[in-house]
Amino acid sequence: MILKLPYACCIPLFACLAFVGCNGGGDSSSSATTSSEAPAVLDIIGSEIAFNPVIKFTTATDCTYDNTLALERTFPQPSAGLIQATYTALKSGDTLTVTISSTDSTFGEDLVLVMTGWMDLDNDGLIDQCSIQPTLGDDQPLAQMTAQFTDNPPALPGAVVSTANLPIFAGGDSNRSPTLTEWNNYVVGKQLVFLYTDGNLSSLNLSSSSVYTAQDASGNDLQGTYDYDRVDDTKGRLTIYETKTYTYGQSQTAGTTVITSDRRAIFDLNFYNTDPLYDSFFNKLGGLGIHFYRTTDEETLSTGTTTTKSTAYGSLRVYNDASLLAE
Repeated sequence: MILKLPYACCIPLFACLAFVGCNGGGDSSSSATTSSEAPAVLDIIGSEIAFNPVIKFTTATDCTYDNTLALERTFPQPSAGLIQATYTALKSGDTLTVTISSTDSTFGEDLVLVMTGWMDLDNDGLIDQCSIQPTLGDDQPLAQMTAQFTDNPPALPGAVVSTANLPIFAGGDSNRSPTLTEWNNYVVGKQLVFLYTDGNLSSLNLSSSSVYTAQDASGNDLQGTYDYDRVDDTKGRLTIYETKTYTYGQSQTAGTTVITSDRRAIFDLNFYNTDPLYDSFFNKLGGLGIHFYRTTDEETLSTGTTTTKSTAYGSLRVYNDASLLAE
């Protein structure tokens, strides 16, 4: 299948997230399923949550903490980017209280997360989001925020769901690329956030199995089509096409010149999620997420000119609503 990416594929973080909103799976409509019970402590192992920082619970006591995406500066932003940390978790009824600690000097006081309000937005039996009441050390609690499970979500308590054969990012136990059907079920209707290792970021709203919407850095609405193909267990491929029209000149004497362009970009996607990216630009680790490698990016104008961008790579995350990064 074929995906169209905006012409301004890499734009600054603040410009990208200013226009990102709820779409598809990101809405909390009346069809959502809720639970009055929190998941078991052990059920969050392997899960990743994003509520501004991004935290992945790698074992029963260890996690990674990454706050390189967020716009606001309330939460710790370690100079090393992604860091290793430890945590404790305690369940009580509908509440899961997680305390995150780190010896990194730039992390500071413990971060306490009181998690409630468990929601399954698309009724697949997996938790999509919850509410978080964060506290730093012995300070007063911060405003309640929405957290999303962006990788390997736990099952909603009481739900009957078989996840053994699903890809890990969708909440299963199979460390592989999703099939086309799984892509349509667990990615379509959500937002893709591409974090490049040079610090740039782009976002796409997948409004259907073949159409995306977005805005460029100037706030212009964009729409295109896209295609996802599963290459093998280790790789998926996202192919993007875009057609644009440029109009130059508006004088009555000179008239106007209309130039069209066709753009094609190809992204190889690695869903294994085992190794953090190393960001040579900032000399620090990037996030885990789904790794992408842009192998091709060409734009051909109706004048016959073709421009080619260099290869690039980074991390890709799937959000219900990426605007939480700007909260």
